[in-house]
Amino acid sequence: MKTHPNLKEGPDDFASAPTYSGAKTPTQGSSSGIEVHETNAGLAPELEEAAVLFANGKIGETATLLNRYLLDHRENSDPLPWYMLFDLYELSDQSAPFEDAAVDFAVKFERSPPTWTPRDKPTHAVHPAPLMTYGERYGTLERVKLSRFLQDAEHAAYVRLDLSRTLAPDEETARAILDDILRLHDMRKAVELIGGPGFAVRLNAARQGERLGESGWFLFLAVLQLLGREEDFDNAAVDYAVAFEVSPPSYTPPYPLPNHKSALPASVTPTLDTAFKLRGLIGPGSESQFRELKQYAQGRQQIEIDLSQVIRIDFSVVGLLLETLIEISGSGGKILFKEGNELVNTLLNIIGASQFAAVLGRTRA
Repeated sequence: MKTHPNLKEGPDDFASAPTYSGAKTPTQGSSSGIEVHETNAGLAPELEEAAVLFANGKIGETATLLNRYLLDHRENSDPLPWYMLFDLYELSDQSAPFEDAAVDFAVKFERSPPTWTPRDKPTHAVHPAPLMTYGERYGTLERVKLSRFLQDAEHAAYVRLDLSRTLAPDEETARAILDDILRLHDMRKAVELIGGPGFAVRLNAARQGERLGESGWFLFLAVLQLLGREEDFDNAAVDYAVAFEVSPPSYTPPYPLPNHKSALPASVTPTLDTAFKLRGLIGPGSESQFRELKQYAQGRQQIEIDLSQVIRIDFSVVGLLLETLIEISGSGGKILFKEGNELVNTLLNIIGASQFAAVLGRTRA
């Protein structure tokens, strides 16, 4: 792990921003599972400032402030600033710093970190296949992600392994990746290899250069099998038998991958969604969404507003948002905001929206 973060200010909008990193003392975390986080009252001024910066489109400055806060409050066991940072990286499509922060989160709280959820993902669509991404070597990040990946794999039709960046492995790395593949085989899971052909080429080059140990050989055979390359498998199996003076292993066809374009699985039945969905960047030009919300609220006693597809609420429309909430609550409607990212939820509390509506955070698996 890095000992010092890069804290220079990043550009605005959805540009690359600094990451939080540093040695942290592990603290006792709560048990893993699904968590629904309520927004907190009495937030630290830095976190309120981060929400306002984000509302004004200052993405780099927001990341800098959150990273600095985490560095200056290492003993703080409140996960909220972490979730704000995770949400910021998701919304600005920064997967690499998200993964860096995920490692630090897992070390500090001794539980699985939040999983990456692509921006603008439809909430009622089929969940994508679980993805396990390997780096050049099998390291801390892979070990942190593995537990969550295997949990997700249990209920998935198939899984994906991304080996596009993985070099020809040493014996320890080969054994670790092979163990993951064998676990998936025992679970009877179909596996899609991303970058599989290129990885097979690197393994074969290492084999011809006599740089593969026995685990590396088995990994090479497993990759050929998952790619469905029976003839290449049989040829390599004979070479393995000669090299190690054993009988050659037999080819077994991989579990077939489902049709990626298929609709919902048979076990999934769409349900009627009664919540009103706000979407995208709520800013100048979003007046129609507020009009539709008021129309939706007419005659309803309970008004649920789904924020899962909201990127951010621009500070310029805060007044219009409050006017809309006042009008709806004045007509007797009870308003609930749900599934918003933590930066948006914090802004709602800062501007006083919680006087007219309950604000619940994201459900995190």
